[in-house]
Amino acid sequence: MNKQAMSPNVSTFFVMLQYDVSILLRSWIIRFWFSVTFIAGIVAIVVSSYYADDTSFLVSWALLLYAALGGFVVLVISTSAISLEFSFLGDTLISRGIAPTPYVLAKLAARALVILTLFNVIVAPTAFIMQTNAISNDMSVFGIAVALIYWSFMLMVLVFLGITFSVIFDNTLVGVVVLAVVWYGGMGGLIFIYAPSWDHFGVLGNLPLVLQGKALFSEIWTILGAGLFALITLPFVAVRVFNARDL
Repeated sequence: MNKQAMSPNVSTFFVMLQYDVSILLRSWIIRFWFSVTFIAGIVAIVVSSYYADDTSFLVSWALLLYAALGGFVVLVISTSAISLEFSFLGDTLISRGIAPTPYVLAKLAARALVILTLFNVIVAPTAFIMQTNAISNDMSVFGIAVALIYWSFMLMVLVFLGITFSVIFDNTLVGVVVLAVVWYGGMGGLIFIYAPSWDHFGVLGNLPLVLQGKALFSEIWTILGAGLFALITLPFVAVRVFNARDL
């Protein structure tokens, strides 16, 4: 389908999506975090090949650190997506005839696409290579797939929250701080609820069991259902708030 056959909103969405992705790929933050995770993946593979720790333990810690450190990168990128453009956004949208809804949806899609690619292109191969080459592997293909889906949903929810906060708060720093409190407070709450102990094994909760393929299907569908609800609801909230703003 060519652009002439598309509706104006659909055409605008894809143009904005392509433009925003190109900006993100040139971002030094994205390139820096990609380099860091690439090096960390190589280190994890080497460590699992020479040390007897179970791979589910090593990968669980890698995922937890990604949620903590990578989560900050994600929330900065997403929370600054729209708020940094507020000073000139109204004139830009009017002068170029850009509708607010495809603009916001393109921001959501671009950020989610880049973040998910950045995560899965490094973490997925690393986990499967560790499963194959590690001295003490206890992970299953199913378990790795479930854990990757969990984290992909989690990162997408964080991206969508960030875009929503970017619409709500004019000041990017305020949006980042508020979302950081929500994000890390939520992580701490989950660890407090599910951690059987506070040592380096206990704080991982049930994540090693998930990687081993021992997660209950009821638990899987509950988590995925909650993630889907958030991913469906947040775009509506972001679009509604953005359309209500006086730009």
